[in-house]
Amino acid sequence: MNGYMSMVILGLIIFLVIVGVAYGLDYVINSAEVAASTITVYYVPNAQINLGNPGTEPFWQSIPWTTVPLVPTVPVPDGISGHTKSMDVKMAWTYINGTPYIFVLIKTINVGVVSWKACPELTPNGQIWAPFNFFPSGWWVVNVSYKQSNESIASVYAVPVSEQIQYPPGWTLSNPIQIYVLNVSGKLEAFVSGAINPQGVPLNNGQPILITSMNITYVAPNGTVFHITSPQQFLSLGLNNTRWAQMAYNEFYPQDTAEYVSLFYNDTYTYPERIIVMWLLGGVPNDWTQIAYTPHMIPGTPGALSAGQAEVWHWNSNPRANNTQDSGYGAPITSITGIQFSLSNWTENPAYANYLAHDPLKLGFIDHQGMINDMYTNGSSLYIIGGIPFVTTFPEINNASINGWQWLQGNYSPKDLWDPSLVATGARVVSTPTGTYWYVEFARTFTTIGTPSAPYQVQFYPGHTYYAAFAVFQGGAGESVDFKSISFWWRVYIQPASGSASILPLILIANSIGAPIISLILMKNSDIANLISLTARIPKFIKLLALQFKIKVMK
Repeated sequence: MNGYMSMVILGLIIFLVIVGVAYGLDYVINSAEVAASTITVYYVPNAQINLGNPGTEPFWQSIPWTTVPLVPTVPVPDGISGHTKSMDVKMAWTYINGTPYIFVLIKTINVGVVSWKACPELTPNGQIWAPFNFFPSGWWVVNVSYKQSNESIASVYAVPVSEQIQYPPGWTLSNPIQIYVLNVSGKLEAFVSGAINPQGVPLNNGQPILITSMNITYVAPNGTVFHITSPQQFLSLGLNNTRWAQMAYNEFYPQDTAEYVSLFYNDTYTYPERIIVMWLLGGVPNDWTQIAYTPHMIPGTPGALSAGQAEVWHWNSNPRANNTQDSGYGAPITSITGIQFSLSNWTENPAYANYLAHDPLKLGFIDHQGMINDMYTNGSSLYIIGGIPFVTTFPEINNASINGWQWLQGNYSPKDLWDPSLVATGARVVSTPTGTYWYVEFARTFTTIGTPSAPYQVQFYPGHTYYAAFAVFQGGAGESVDFKSISFWWRVYIQPASGSASILPLILIANSIGAPIISLILMKNSDIANLISLTARIPKFIKLLALQFKIKVMK
């Protein structure tokens, strides 16, 4: 082999070494950058949770905290957002009877009073923030027309679906009312109760309102359409004491509240403490989390996400906490249509027909546990997943076979509903010399596949990476609705049970070391000798080039 061929082989070897080292360094640098914004879900064999005393389980002691910085959602002068500057997060997972579970532990300082209340949100001037709720649009939506000079009488008439303001599509802002007929001095009279004005104040001081004229629509189960214009007709159709949806007055929608930067509150009028974990489900470009930085929920909307879709684990200190100081714990929770259920009912197993079959812990039925508002958000709204409808002021994703009229009347049982208890929680408050802290723990099976809610929920797998964001509402300091502290997007990497790591660094090291060795093996002994001789002359060759360059420069 001549000298030229030896130079070619030597150049190839040097090239492979440089490329291997360069890629190795690049990998190390990128790994360091990723690690700085990654939360690892550590595999812990045989981990056991105690939601009655979250954070005290022995397995948490070996897992480091990740400090997550937070920023205000409405960063304006005199704004109420941003009380929480950071939170600490740990994550782990384990197998229980062959089923994998993920556990998330969050620690955050409490600002203001420790709130176990859930007072209705008020604007600074005392007006109800969102006086109307979301109902499915349909023939059951009516308008209550009255005069301010005399709120004791009103007209009630149907609002065609085409004229109902729907936001998001299929949902209209309404208020539940009840219409009934009484025999007054031998004459049938119709009344409406529960009607409110545009600010959410009860009409006629909350007293029944006489209906002087009506023109409403009723669609019977067999599809027959009735146009009701008299109390007698209303009564004959068996509609006495039925609930209807009073449509909003096209003012003071959630969008109209975007002008506010704070809420009314004091030490006795507070909102729930809330902690949120948001899991990105997709619908955005791969680099979205680096461009968007934080999840952008459009202010003034019912939680619409500016891009993509996500599942939201929404924990409240009231009414879903597991602490007896929560005034809603163990007591009946009443939906805005009057339907009640209580936490004690959860011990009925199963409370929902479509509960997870592969859930050995039976989340939702653990002693001393709380639960979350399991929610889904996209570009149209934030939606409650499953459970008793109309407990909150958000649209629902639930059993589609139950129509709006059935929802209003409560014509369903828990066994007809999607299970809202797929994520169990525990919460406790700890006072220390440096402040008062909340510890909130979440637990869920890796997957919810097999339930109808699965398409709206994150599905976990070992070795995969996800994106999550976090938020804190300091309800005792006046934070609620649009006002909170929120994090950037964080990578969440689920450590495989085997503890195996990526083999890419090994490949790079093997390339930088093995490539020259393989090349030498393929060469003949005489070629190696010539190559060694040629290599030895390289420093002299470089020196000669440098000397020639120096002479030319001096000339």
